[in-house]
Amino acid sequence: MHQYGTPDVLKLVETEIPAPKAGEVLIKVAAIGVNYSDTLRRRNQYFQPTPLPYVLGAEAVGQIVSVGAGVTEPYIIGATVLAILPFGGGYSEYVVAMAQYCIPLPPSIDTRSATGLFVQGSTAQLMITEVAKDLKGKTVLINAAAGGVGSLLVQLAKLNGAQVIAACSTDEKMAYAAANGADFTVNYTYPNWSEQVKEISNGKGVDIAFEMVGGEVYNETIKSLGKGGMIIVYGCASGIQGNIHPEYFVDENISQHGFNLAYYITTRMEKWQEALGTVIGLTAQGLLKIDVPSTFSLADAAEAHKQIEGRQTTGKVVLTIND
Repeated sequence: MHQYGTPDVLKLVETEIPAPKAGEVLIKVAAIGVNYSDTLRRRNQYFQPTPLPYVLGAEAVGQIVSVGAGVTEPYIIGATVLAILPFGGGYSEYVVAMAQYCIPLPPSIDTRSATGLFVQGSTAQLMITEVAKDLKGKTVLINAAAGGVGSLLVQLAKLNGAQVIAACSTDEKMAYAAANGADFTVNYTYPNWSEQVKEISNGKGVDIAFEMVGGEVYNETIKSLGKGGMIIVYGCASGIQGNIHPEYFVDENISQHGFNLAYYITTRMEKWQEALGTVIGLTAQGLLKIDVPSTFSLADAAEAHKQIEGRQTTGKVVLTIND
């Protein structure tokens, strides 16, 4: 993209295949992960500056076809890897990545599912282990439970012994969350839906809530918490600020925690690597399912963005390369 704006600013262009420098590998891409943060970068609303021109894409999966000086095993030609691209570049047929930011993948994980390991997978796992900490026997509310992170939170929360209430925007998404293991589902487009959550939890409210929608959904989520409960905020997809009065936190003795994956990658790398390793292991064993029902060609990246922003997608959104 050469300018910020609507999905139409994304343009497909031809350029030379790059050559890897020392410590780098060249990857022939098979699948590219599309994240909500990509839409924020496109609009120049991401928390970090997005320089122009810019190629979006923080994660890509494919085979190594060339290596730079000093690169050794396991980063060999032919290896399938998940490339983490902190400065973008993933929306491409070929990408250059630092070898140290490439993760060799077991053959049991297909390339499209692998795109959900980095952002969605480690985000969900870290929020559970580092923020929520202990879910066993607790009642958990997960908003946007049919989305990329939400669908994994549902599964991981169940694996950690929680009772899960999944909140979604449509009946179809509620059914999707139930298929992923949610014990109960609610529609957060209905007014006063927190009352339904309270009924499900026998009037007590939930112990922990994972929230990334914002606006009235945030307000209702706060009301869904039981005394001493915790809300973990990891985004605001609606772009609308919530307006719960601060005294509500005092009266109910509740707490709010924010989560940003970049913080763990830059300052607590060992924790992030541990979380990512856990997600890879669970996926390889078949205990964690990364669905990719929304797949687009690279040329249709703009349409992928439109559907994400229109809340028309479930699971992980992926771009694929057609030879």
